[in-house]
Amino acid sequence: MKFRYRKLITTGLISAGLAQIAAAEIVQGTVTDASGEAPLEGAIVRIEGLDRSTTTGRYGDYRFANIPAGEYTVSVSYIGAPTVTQDVTVDGDIDVDFLVGSNVRYLDNVLVVGSKAAQAGAINQKRASDAIIDVIDSDGLGNFPDTTVADSLARVPGLSIENDQGEGRYVSIRGINTDLIAASINGVRTPSPEDRRGVLLDGVPSDLLDGITVQKSLTPNVDADSLGGVIDLKTISAFDRDGRFIRAKLEGAYNEISEEVSPKGTLTYSDVFNDKLGVALSVNYQDLAVEAHNNETGEWGFMDDGSAFLNDDYEQRWYDLTRERLGFIANFDWRVTDNTELYLRTLYNNYEDDEVRNKFEFKDLDDIEDDGAVADGSALSSTTQSVPINEIDAEVRQRREVRQIQTYALGGKTDWDLWSFDYEVAYAYAKEDDSDNHDVAFRFEDVQDAAADAGLTDPNLLFDFSTPETPKLSGDILDLIYDPSNYIMDAFEEEKTLNEDTEISARFDVSRDSLIGDTPVTWQAGVKLRDREKTRDANVIFHETADIDLGLSPYVGASFISGWRLPNPMPAWPDPNLTAALRNGAGPDFELNEDDTNFDSLAEDFTIDEQILAAYAMGTFDLGNLTLIAGVRMEDTQTDLTGNIFAEEDDPANLQKRNVSNDYTHWLPSINAKYAFNDKLIARGAYYAAVVRPSFGEMAPFTVFNDDRDELELGNPNLDPYEADNFDLSLEYYPTELSVLSVGVFYKTIENAIYEATFEREEDVNGDLVALSEFLPTVPVDLSYLTADQLADVEEVTSFINVGSSDLYGIEFNYVQSLADLNPMLDGFLVSANLTLTDSESTLPDGRDVPFLKQSDTVWNLAIGYDKGPWDLRVSANYRGDYIDELTEEDLDRYTDDRLLVEASAKYRVNDNIQLYLEGKNLTDEPEYYYFGSERRLSQYDEFGTTVVFGARLTY
Repeated sequence: MKFRYRKLITTGLISAGLAQIAAAEIVQGTVTDASGEAPLEGAIVRIEGLDRSTTTGRYGDYRFANIPAGEYTVSVSYIGAPTVTQDVTVDGDIDVDFLVGSNVRYLDNVLVVGSKAAQAGAINQKRASDAIIDVIDSDGLGNFPDTTVADSLARVPGLSIENDQGEGRYVSIRGINTDLIAASINGVRTPSPEDRRGVLLDGVPSDLLDGITVQKSLTPNVDADSLGGVIDLKTISAFDRDGRFIRAKLEGAYNEISEEVSPKGTLTYSDVFNDKLGVALSVNYQDLAVEAHNNETGEWGFMDDGSAFLNDDYEQRWYDLTRERLGFIANFDWRVTDNTELYLRTLYNNYEDDEVRNKFEFKDLDDIEDDGAVADGSALSSTTQSVPINEIDAEVRQRREVRQIQTYALGGKTDWDLWSFDYEVAYAYAKEDDSDNHDVAFRFEDVQDAAADAGLTDPNLLFDFSTPETPKLSGDILDLIYDPSNYIMDAFEEEKTLNEDTEISARFDVSRDSLIGDTPVTWQAGVKLRDREKTRDANVIFHETADIDLGLSPYVGASFISGWRLPNPMPAWPDPNLTAALRNGAGPDFELNEDDTNFDSLAEDFTIDEQILAAYAMGTFDLGNLTLIAGVRMEDTQTDLTGNIFAEEDDPANLQKRNVSNDYTHWLPSINAKYAFNDKLIARGAYYAAVVRPSFGEMAPFTVFNDDRDELELGNPNLDPYEADNFDLSLEYYPTELSVLSVGVFYKTIENAIYEATFEREEDVNGDLVALSEFLPTVPVDLSYLTADQLADVEEVTSFINVGSSDLYGIEFNYVQSLADLNPMLDGFLVSANLTLTDSESTLPDGRDVPFLKQSDTVWNLAIGYDKGPWDLRVSANYRGDYIDELTEEDLDRYTDDRLLVEASAKYRVNDNIQLYLEGKNLTDEPEYYYFGSERRLSQYDEFGTTVVFGARLTY
């Protein structure tokens, strides 16, 4: 197989050399707005008569090779402006520049005016692309009240987001969760600061970007490590505009729960010197106050009569945090000669999450199972649960989490006659530093005894689930529960954990324009090396009191949280400012809990080295109305993994290391076709193969036993990567000057999907455990590295496994319209809407069929705007259907409930340089809700409130 592909690549490159026509010339130039200052990306440039066309790049540049001498008419089509034509005489290489449309002003780091031009930019880039993409144009990032990149991406067809404390954090494409898609910054793969592959997109401010592209069908020159698509964040360049550009942005955000104003500021500067050197700098700072009110449960179960009951715990949580974001971009572009461009692109982003979390936890609710007097409304008419509470915890956690993402890319492009060379070396680094955390818990034990001593006739606590999201508690015992003098310190914990992810990459691409007969073909080939190291170093320190009982009373400040939104009062104790004094050794009243400290600090540490060597060859065939890109990509993966083998309560001197190495190669064909029936109707089809390596936390070779040695949990370094065949068909119609109506269908067949699974040692007919020799072969995980003594008592094994074939399919609709195209009386009004419907199925080892995790079957967006004169107004709604968040068991899987967010913005342009704006986020005060199997069974409920943003932009 390898020989066949090598032969194919070699033959293609030789053909490119032999097919060259010596007499052919080059026609090139730029397309800008009428001022000549604003380059237009995505314009279609066509040489009439030759039936040759190409599209403009980021800087409005285009290039034709192999043009015979003669006289031609060249036209430029750009949606939102009339077509422009120019007669040219080709007699040698020539430059032909075009001015299109009307003058535009620079606004919000872009070259366009408001929503209408942002809409035009996105439509043109989508229409011009040879692959299936969606685009958020640079000004589109300023048209919505978005804080993070994830919030912006929620508006793209087929994309949905996971939230954290009211902000978008992770992104899903077409139901494929964030671990199975890829993100890059200026084409450089973004590492993950967590122990996974999925990239958090809540840390990168959208103000630092010049646009976002979501590529849903991959071409051979793109890294194939994504099942759903690639999200590429494009930062600013000085050549995005002509001359000096300065923008200052200052805003405040007021949240109704925190009742604080959070400041945010951005300063951007760019300039071009001597038409050769471009310098672009941007800095962004935000200090965001967040307060969230939460209640949640640990687990539900079923009684013999089918009634569901709360059988673990019930918690109330209060989060008070600040998120400080500091981002900096420094980009340099140097046009060394007419044929060579060099660049240095850098991004530094620092995100600090200072969090205080108070938790009030009612424990051991499974005691009610013996009484049987319980219901959640799903099986019985009652919606109450009476529980003999016996333990309650009051806990505070103070955490300072620091996350960094850095990317640096040095590269360039050189054109030499019909050849083009692209080259780049890059360094990317991410870390998550949890080295400033402490957690203190106080416990009220023997509550029933205390109730008897107090003479209570009914010592139980009544849970009322009439409103399942926010149960209400009642009972005489509450007076004892809310008395801090009943609580004694149970645990004190400190954490100093560090995750790091580093990738160094280098690539070299070469392309050549040629002719096969009369068919223009661009041959392209390249190689790329990615060298990545992922490490996790957990350090958790547990303290316990020595010989005395430490009461809660000295650590109480305020009694209850003011403004608490949920039905039951939320204690404000313990006070983190008082418990912080226990840090760094905790003091003479404490002693180190060595067993717990050793276990949590050693069990899941790992180091993973991953090296990917890729090579590809492809051809882009210009067949008149049909553009065809076909080729193959090879990716060879080598991994070296190191983890620990450890057991609870074991001596760290007995720690064992496990080292595993793997090597595998994938050949990944790809074909993308675009057929233009005319300028208004375009059909697309695509097939590509993709491979996604297992998540780091899944394949890390850790092995941990519980203290009885009967339960074993381990990572699986022998997991096969996900492999997928992806198919797309779409039709795009551009009926008027500024509109698009499109529909697309997609299908993915996925092999080796990864799920967590638990295997239990059964009993024989006599009630004895089956022999270990019978049990171990039923576990599809390699245990051969463990000794017989280590496995002797094992009754349960939990790990990650591959399952068979999975299928995912769906349909996308997208509609964008300037209503002035339909009726001149509606001039200024804009509308956009999209809808994605998906479905999927995987079969678990127990035979149960489940959808892909994190996949919403319905996602839609609707936005209505008005952009005319000084006003730019917009109202938008984003809906995400429910999805499975975690697999537990049938009827008890954890779901994230559907959610509808409504937002609005109003901008007023005082003059060409000053704009004022007012924005509203989460206007309907929509909460986030999670449930177990049924919406009647609470898992988690969070309220974040409405936020109002006000600010000003100064552009020069």
